[in-house]
Amino acid sequence: MKNMHRIRSNRSAGFTLLEIMIATTIAMVLLFGALYSTSETLTVVREGDMVIHTNVHARRALDRILKDFRYSSTLAVSGDSLNGWDVTTTTTGTLDPGLLTYSWNPIDRILTVADDSTSETVLEDLRVFNIVTQTASINGITVITRIKLEWVLGLTAGAEAGAVGMDTERTFELAGATWIRRNDT
Repeated sequence: MKNMHRIRSNRSAGFTLLEIMIATTIAMVLLFGALYSTSETLTVVREGDMVIHTNVHARRALDRILKDFRYSSTLAVSGDSLNGWDVTTTTTGTLDPGLLTYSWNPIDRILTVADDSTSETVLEDLRVFNIVTQTASINGITVITRIKLEWVLGLTAGAEAGAVGMDTERTFELAGATWIRRNDT
């Protein structure tokens, strides 16, 4: 009888192959669930990074342009949103006064700024660009007193979270306006 008792206890001491396979399957399901949720989290981080990258870059560009226009001594706007815009301004101040021309055309979707000697890209993938001006007659001359810029940009992936190559069909809208403070001295 002792031998029978010993045989039974040896069988119940370990795991069967079926139990190991079930435990491995459960562990794999949990592991794949964790990996899937991690990849979803990284996708959200990349998309958030893309929006923030575009927002910061576009806001800085818009603020710089509006500052150039706000303190200009002359400002001339020509064009439309279908054929492109040219905005020429004579900046004032002691840092870097001079003539600047901001240009955008709907074919290449690039906003550039040029002075007498150089040209620089301000924004790429500027899909819609509209300018609204308000004018007034000052001393018998019609001048622009207020300017508003309305932009629709394609989201530009930033490299901060590895967002390069993501879907760029989504857009971001931004607008800004300023009154023109003429420096007539």
